[in-house]
Amino acid sequence: MSDPDSSLRRLHRTRLTVRGWTTLGVGAACLVLAFVIGRHELLVAASFALLLSLGGLLLARLRRPKLDVIRLFSPPVVSAGSTALVTLRVRNGGTVTTPALLWNDAIPWREPQRPGELDPIRIRPASARTAVLHYELHPHRRGLYPIGPLVAEFTDPFGMARSSAALGDVDRLTVVPAVAQLPEGGPMLIDGDGAAQLVQRRAVGNDDDLTTREYRSGDALRRVHWRASARHGELMVRQEEHRSHPDARVIVDTRVAGYPDAAPDRENWPPAPHSESFEWAVRMLAAVAVHLDESGFRVEVVESGTAQIEPIGERWEGGQRVEGFLTSLAALRMLERHHALPAASADAAGPTFAILADPDDEVVDWVLRQRRPGQSGALFAIGMRAETRARFADTGWLCVDVEPFDDIADSWRASATEAGYIRGAH
Repeated sequence: MSDPDSSLRRLHRTRLTVRGWTTLGVGAACLVLAFVIGRHELLVAASFALLLSLGGLLLARLRRPKLDVIRLFSPPVVSAGSTALVTLRVRNGGTVTTPALLWNDAIPWREPQRPGELDPIRIRPASARTAVLHYELHPHRRGLYPIGPLVAEFTDPFGMARSSAALGDVDRLTVVPAVAQLPEGGPMLIDGDGAAQLVQRRAVGNDDDLTTREYRSGDALRRVHWRASARHGELMVRQEEHRSHPDARVIVDTRVAGYPDAAPDRENWPPAPHSESFEWAVRMLAAVAVHLDESGFRVEVVESGTAQIEPIGERWEGGQRVEGFLTSLAALRMLERHHALPAASADAAGPTFAILADPDDEVVDWVLRQRRPGQSGALFAIGMRAETRARFADTGWLCVDVEPFDDIADSWRASATEAGYIRGAH
């Protein structure tokens, strides 16, 4: 299968219209009759018809417009299922007025598009050299999509031939997964308030006493609080602040072997495996990570394959901190090659979420090691085998069974309900 972009760039087809074929047929018939019946005037008619049709074909071939195309997307990053407004600034870069055009932008997915009409673009005055066009796109899936080039169709002045050409460059549209709004609470959030809430050890005394304790063997000297040490007559060190569930971890399997429904996908280029289970996992990952971040948790995303996902930024970055994370999800793909699984974090704390379909035993063992003893763990199992699910349930994970077309918010709500049953709330 060849690159569709290259095919479009080579596109420059010229063919006769119905009028052109009719004129050509009339010319050929007149030519035959002229010799059969010996009427010389028919030779004139034949020559005129043949010259008109074949000349129109040549003119349409040589009359290709020279257009410079600038393409802008609004918004520049769009969510799957929403609408992107595309603005085309088309400038006549040639030395003559362009013919009237019918145009469409080449897009990599199936979407009904009515051809647009572009009136001739003059070369003078300078302000008339540019035309502005608008149309809408409705991407239904996340991804990085090549949009363009502009495919234009035009005829010769007599309507004898029609020519089509690919004009301008290709621009990339970034489509991120739609982030579902999750309801408040959840399977783990009852137990902690996130990184925004700090619980300090308090004691009776002044401010120095509230934040210091006696020196213990192994404490770093850089933590010695000299003023408090002088007052107490012994070495005192700064006391660590203890957080209530400051961290949350979201684990996602990015190995293609973990998704039995993976199949070649010809909608994107280059073709790559596509799995509805994996797409659900990516949408759930986006929703859970953003929800935890907004709830005050410091979120770490862990992948079973080579790292592809950008971390969520620091809080001082404000509302921009999740943009890089979501943009990286647009390009997230299943990986064929298996590298060594990343080591479990030694200081992992707080709730752990796993989003898995049908992982192999190696990945299951690795995920089970991600949760520290005593910490909460929730598994969203996308059509998982019963024996694999049982391994998580037997080690204390909260297991929620989902299907690739389940609503994200409903699945999160179901996990909170299941957590309530486990705690004996019902």
